[in-house]
Amino acid sequence: MTNCNNTCVTTSGAASQLFATAINFLAATQCFVPENTQTYIGDNETYDFIIVGGGSAGSVVANRLSEINYWNILLLEAGPEPPIESDVPNMKNFLLQSKYAWQYFTQNDGINHQAFKTGSVYWPRGKMLGGCSSINGMFYVRGIDHDYQSWVNAGNPSWTPKNVNYYFKKAESLQNSQLLEDSDVRNTYGNDGPQVVNRFNSTYREATEKILESWDFMGFKRVKDINAVNFEGFGLSSIASVTAANGRRYSTYRSYLDPIRNRKNLNIVTNAFVTKILLNEDKKSYAVEADIFGEKKTFYANIEVIISAGTINTPQLLMLSGVGPKDHLLSKNISCVVDLPSVGKNLQDHSSIPIIVYGDEQGEEKESEQLFEVAKYLYNRSGLLAQNTFSDLLAFFSRNQSMKYPEFEIHMGLSLKKSRIAETFLSVYHDSTLKSFSELNANKTAHIFVLNLLHPSSRGLIYLNTSNAYDHPIINANYYGDTQDLQDTIDGMKILKKIVETPYFKSINAFIPRINIPQCNHYDFDSDLYWKCYIINTCGTLYHPVGTSKMGPNPEDSVVDNFLKVHGVKGLRVIDSSIMPSITSGNTNAPTIMIGEMASDMIKDEYIENH
Repeated sequence: MTNCNNTCVTTSGAASQLFATAINFLAATQCFVPENTQTYIGDNETYDFIIVGGGSAGSVVANRLSEINYWNILLLEAGPEPPIESDVPNMKNFLLQSKYAWQYFTQNDGINHQAFKTGSVYWPRGKMLGGCSSINGMFYVRGIDHDYQSWVNAGNPSWTPKNVNYYFKKAESLQNSQLLEDSDVRNTYGNDGPQVVNRFNSTYREATEKILESWDFMGFKRVKDINAVNFEGFGLSSIASVTAANGRRYSTYRSYLDPIRNRKNLNIVTNAFVTKILLNEDKKSYAVEADIFGEKKTFYANIEVIISAGTINTPQLLMLSGVGPKDHLLSKNISCVVDLPSVGKNLQDHSSIPIIVYGDEQGEEKESEQLFEVAKYLYNRSGLLAQNTFSDLLAFFSRNQSMKYPEFEIHMGLSLKKSRIAETFLSVYHDSTLKSFSELNANKTAHIFVLNLLHPSSRGLIYLNTSNAYDHPIINANYYGDTQDLQDTIDGMKILKKIVETPYFKSINAFIPRINIPQCNHYDFDSDLYWKCYIINTCGTLYHPVGTSKMGPNPEDSVVDNFLKVHGVKGLRVIDSSIMPSITSGNTNAPTIMIGEMASDMIKDEYIENH
């Protein structure tokens, strides 16, 4: 059902109130559009396929399987439909702590992340149709051939660079006129898929051009599009492609589900929290139990149950259903149906380290300009609200010229003098730490560089807190559990810090200050010991957790096989980012969409003759 009453925006100040007014106005205008009402669903109904989770991959699977008009498909999503805020690119931060997100936190170990107010890292995951694609930063990064060849080398022969490229192109509809003029870029992308790929019409372009020029001086090769090249040399930089166009986000809900809502063989049920997969004596999945507005219902599957609940919820649901490490399940009084020791293991994420470069750049944020931005968006969906909170620049680099894959990614944001962008972004930290970041921003522009280690050796773990499906699982992110990751990050930081030596940053007297972190204040500033302490205490997430239902041939160290079938269980697959054996080189939403596309064809190939 269309959300016409805003439930997300919490604001203060004149400009913020006008942002809220803008959203309420858009919501009101949306009410003139006929609503998509949820069909009533009875208990004990039977379908051919039941899909648990309507997120980045589940939406794709629902679309593709319902193309077969004699298959009846049920899509169960724990959250509601996306609110109007989800459509507005720069409003995503309003959703991160709302009912439209699973509000997870990593485990507080008393050692890492101690600059955070909670001593842990907030891991919001999309809880609505479209999942994280309805709440993320919209960067569209495929990864590189090396990523997928490593999947093949791990015993997954179908996932070759050639095959995954086919499914990327099947998903895509490139709509940027400048990129379409370049034959290499045009030939890289698909042009008639459901997923819109474009670029932001960024109002930051003059400022970001100075960053690109600085990266040029550092030796990063500027390319037309990051997805149209394979990584080589020291570094690459580019304006990013995104899943947005004309001031509007194109989540998988918007791209894959909304256009096919009227298919008679597809039933989409929101606010349906699946609590258990039912397995019979032959270890075959045959039904799911779901809580729909407090009412427990059971739905039956003739062919398969497909779990697309994401890297956190998928292993939790498997374990609650009796599939997972036997000793752990028994400790929670759960009967073990299939002993799969790797469920919940192999957790990987891209860590996120903020490096703030301050400088005497001209310009400051003014309240009146913010109000004008609201007017621009209401008029023609342009301006600041029509783009990401951060800039749309990306850079990838490694420590030497011989690497065939990038070791690091950089995201970049700009916080003008008197702006609250940096303060908002860094508000997760203790007040004393936040103050040392934000005080300088009152009189200087803050360039926010976020350094991400792309291929960590560390592996985390997700396991049950209780046997209650409503209790959040325990997330042991284990960032820097392998100390080599810490040293690698310091090496990457040393390269990134060289940006202050480039001509533009010299011209604005740029510098990186000491930040007040009590655990680090006794170390000499700019020493390796200082930066190790800084990294451990400020390390956050880039919101890319993957790997907890690892794909591989051996049930002892993986959860699903090459075709994403759960080892030891009939009629049960996992189709989401949790199947990744190793994390990709960049933002993970595009690979997750690709996984949905490829897995859908695997299902069709198995059950449809001559597909």
